[in-house]
Amino acid sequence: METLLGSSTFPAETGSLPEHGRAPDTVLEELRELCRDDHDYAGGTVFNSICSAPLDIARRVFAQHLDANMGDNRVFPSLRRAEADLSAMFGELLGHPGAVGVTTSGGTEANLLVVLAAVRRYHDRHGGSGPARIVLPESAHFSFDKIVGMLPVEPVYAPLDDRLRVRPEELTRLVTADTALVVATAGTSEAGAVDDVPAVAEHTAALGVPLHVDAATGGFLIPFARELGYDLPPFAFDVPGVTSVALDPHKYGGVPIPSGHLLLRDRADAELLRTASHYRGTFDHHGLLGTRPGAAVLAAWAVLRTLGRSGYRELVKEVFTRRDLLLGMLRDAGFTTAMEPQLTVVTVRHPEPARLVDALERRGFIASVARRYGLLRLVVHWHQTAEQLRGLVDAMAAADGPWEGGRA
Repeated sequence: METLLGSSTFPAETGSLPEHGRAPDTVLEELRELCRDDHDYAGGTVFNSICSAPLDIARRVFAQHLDANMGDNRVFPSLRRAEADLSAMFGELLGHPGAVGVTTSGGTEANLLVVLAAVRRYHDRHGGSGPARIVLPESAHFSFDKIVGMLPVEPVYAPLDDRLRVRPEELTRLVTADTALVVATAGTSEAGAVDDVPAVAEHTAALGVPLHVDAATGGFLIPFARELGYDLPPFAFDVPGVTSVALDPHKYGGVPIPSGHLLLRDRADAELLRTASHYRGTFDHHGLLGTRPGAAVLAAWAVLRTLGRSGYRELVKEVFTRRDLLLGMLRDAGFTTAMEPQLTVVTVRHPEPARLVDALERRGFIASVARRYGLLRLVVHWHQTAEQLRGLVDAMAAADGPWEGGRA
C-alpha cells in the first residue's frame, strides 16, 4: 500500500461509537486534537491544492442553509431558482446565456454525466449496447480513469506537445463520425495546460461529434484572464462545436466544497440525463446525486452576485501576479521550470521530485508531484502572500542540498 512519510493511505481505526455520549466541550476538544495536523490555507504551507478557503460571504450563507437539500424541490423551491440563476450567469460568462445547467458535486460528476449522455446518445443512434468510442487527451483528468471503468466506453488517447497540451492534429486524426464524444481540457490539474479548443472544435463540428471541455480548473480563471489581456485561447460556448463545459466554483470561485456545474448547449442533451422521480411533485433528476447540499448552490449564487465580473478580474489579476512572482523567485534560486505556465500551476524539473516533496513536507510545506510527467507541481492560489511564496522557495533551496541518506 502506498505510504507518504510513514502514513498509510487508509489510517487505522482509532475509536468506536461510545455507549454514552460525551459533553459537547469534550467532543470539540477531541475534534481539535483530531484535526491538529491539518493545514490552514491562510498559513502559507499549502501549495498543492486548486481549492482554497471559501470567501466570507460563502461561509455565512453555507452555515445558514445546512439543511437545504437539492433533492427536495417542494421544501426548498429557492434551490431550483438559484440553480437557474447560476446556469444563466455561468452560461453568460462562457458565451451562451441560454445554456442548460446541472449542479454537481464537482468536475468528476460533471464528466461522468457527459460521458453517460454520450453513451446513451450513441446507443440511441446506433442501437445495441456495445462500447462507445471516446477520444481524449493523454492529459485528461483521472476522473476519466474512473469513468471508463464504470461505463461501456472505449477510450482512445491523443498525445501531447512539449507544453503538455493535446496535439490537435493528432487528436482530430483519431476522430470519426462514429465517435461518441471528444474531450478537451481547459486547465489540466497537473500542469494548468489549456488545450487548443478552437482547433479541435473545427473538426468535431464538421463531423457532428459532441465536444466536451473539462474546465474544472480553468473555468474561473481563463475568462477573466482573457479580459485582462493574457494570451489564452477561447474554450467554451463562444467556440462553435463545443457542446458541454464542466466548471468548479470551488476552484478559484471562492465557493465551499462541494460545488460543481455542468453546462450543456442543447436541452436535448439534458434530456438524455433525465431520471424520473418516483414521487408526485418532486422534480425529475438530471444529476447523479439525489440528496445533496443545497447550501453550496446558495453560497455560489451569493458569491457570484457579491463579486461580479470586476471582483473576479481583480482576484485573477492578483493570483497571476503571484504566479509570476513565484517564477522569478524560482529562477533566482536556481530552479528550472518545465514550461511557461498558462494558468496558475507551476511545474519544476528536478532529478528526484518525490524526494523533494517529502523533504518539503518535513519542513511543513505541502507540494505535489505530477507523477505522469515526473515534475514537481506547485499551485499558486489567492491564499498565498509574497512572503509565503518566498518561504516556500527558501524551503526548497534548503531541502535541495545534501541530507542524511542522500539528496533531499
